[in-house]
Amino acid sequence: MALCIAGPSTAGAERSVSINAPADKVKTQLLDLHFFQEKWSPWTEKDPNMKVTYSGETGKPGNSYAWQSEVKDVGNGSMEFIGINGDTTLQALRFEGMGESKVYFISTAEGSGTKVSWGMRSNVPFFGRGVMLFMNMDKMIGPDFEKGLNKLKTEIENMATEPVASNYEIKEIEWPAKTYYGTAKATMSFEKLGPFFAENFPKIGADFGKHKVEMEGAPSCVYFKWDDKNQQTECAAVMVAAKGGEIKGWEKYTMPPSKVLQIQYYGAYDKSYDAHMAMDKYMKEKNLTQTMVIEEYVTDPMTEKDTAKWLTNIFYVLK
Repeated sequence: MALCIAGPSTAGAERSVSINAPADKVKTQLLDLHFFQEKWSPWTEKDPNMKVTYSGETGKPGNSYAWQSEVKDVGNGSMEFIGINGDTTLQALRFEGMGESKVYFISTAEGSGTKVSWGMRSNVPFFGRGVMLFMNMDKMIGPDFEKGLNKLKTEIENMATEPVASNYEIKEIEWPAKTYYGTAKATMSFEKLGPFFAENFPKIGADFGKHKVEMEGAPSCVYFKWDDKNQQTECAAVMVAAKGGEIKGWEKYTMPPSKVLQIQYYGAYDKSYDAHMAMDKYMKEKNLTQTMVIEEYVTDPMTEKDTAKWLTNIFYVLK
């Protein structure tokens, strides 16, 4: 009993790392549990064959993943986002037979980079406090946090070089009036974009054929809003109809003659961050503003498996 009275009521650990990348880019990766599990979790390499299941929307409270492992140091458990507020995200970490701990990430701008702190705090039950006199939680889990953060740093910094406009050829072009047909505007999480395109592009294309209307260019997406903080966007899946063409049953978007910036980006769709940052930098230098962003998916990923060869034309329509 005396040991329980003398023992600590809380226990925890914290480690930090500095990452040479913008805070918004780092935050996006911290909110991605798939990225955590596959790229920088210090426990994945202990058991690469662990069984993992995901649920909820990426980056939103309730988003979680659970794992099952026969490796003693990994065991079974789950991790769930329970709060996201500015620079701080809070998770509930549950290990089977060990109750729940609160895990947090704090990401703050540090010059041109970001400082990330990863910590854990647990309330120790009264009758467990005596044991904690002989255990050091910081020494037990701190090295894992440190290892994970160093892997996170390497992964993010290796994604691409610093996003400067000179890395990409940015063209200023004049567009004639265009008419798009496609879905109505919809707000969705980033992770739902792939299924959204897969469902709608074939249907839109089939109706172009049905109405014998020529399609100009490739399947595209118009992004009206993009919200990194909440991991969601307002967008429409569309295709451009040749002059005079009309497709019934789909939303019509008419664009007047416009001045447009273009980048030809090669790579996986979810790795285009630096191309967009280059475009943003270019616009700031030229004092330009955009009304919407359009991505044209030139390469069919069903026929070309090498993501390095996927061409996406990125267009920023200027005011």
